[in-house]
Amino acid sequence: MSEKIHSITEMESRLSTARSALAKTGKNPQKLAEENRLEVISWIYLWGFTSPGIIQSLLNRTSAGYGKRLVETGWLTATKAASGTPAKFFTLSKQGLEFAEYHALQQYRYAEIDPQRVDQKIIRHNLITQAATINLLHSNLIESFETERMFSKAGDQLNIKRPDIIWNLKNDLRIAVEIELSGKWGRDLDKFIFEIIHALKSDENGIARCSRFSIVSDSPALIKRYQDAMQPSCKLRIWQKNARSHWEVRETIPMPNWLMTKVDFHLMER
Repeated sequence: MSEKIHSITEMESRLSTARSALAKTGKNPQKLAEENRLEVISWIYLWGFTSPGIIQSLLNRTSAGYGKRLVETGWLTATKAASGTPAKFFTLSKQGLEFAEYHALQQYRYAEIDPQRVDQKIIRHNLITQAATINLLHSNLIESFETERMFSKAGDQLNIKRPDIIWNLKNDLRIAVEIELSGKWGRDLDKFIFEIIHALKSDENGIARCSRFSIVSDSPALIKRYQDAMQPSCKLRIWQKNARSHWEVRETIPMPNWLMTKVDFHLMER
């Protein structure tokens, strides 16, 4: 009996918190519901997919049931995640995609209309990026962001690293961010560093793709290894394929002295 009373009390407390939050906005419930739906659908349109927890954080809600409600009303599609973490992920339904495209300032190809097109190997990686972006937005530390599909619409540039996300700050500062959960070695690491250098270098018009580059990982050893590899005393190997289509080192070049002044490393909690 006491457990039932506790459950009712907790529910009443949540309802009271929700009513107070609604009153502060000065909006009626219908208007707020429409804004929440548009915010979630627009978010998924830009990222491809999301999770119940991300939606909860995005809307500052106390429970993670809003995504399920959008599934039940035909706006989203829920798909079981192979890893079990999260249990399921959300993509846009046909109805949700039409709604997103109608409200979008810029339209993008949305392959995830077929949930099987979601690469489940990158779900955790992508959700970490989404969570970090929401935290920075809510803290007013960034003004806007660009997901891969947003900045890749203009096409990839040769030898320039395409990051996981770009965070736009005040004064036109653009921070390119790479989430590294599994480390790169050998030629892959050399290529990674080479492309970061070119993303930070100014072109003939004095414009760089990004102002700074941020590497985020949950591995202290990976961060130290990357830091060691980018020191000014290091040499960078440039690779090419030989006549037998095997990779070989074409040349080695000095590591730019300025590189470590424009690359930040952040250790995140597991």
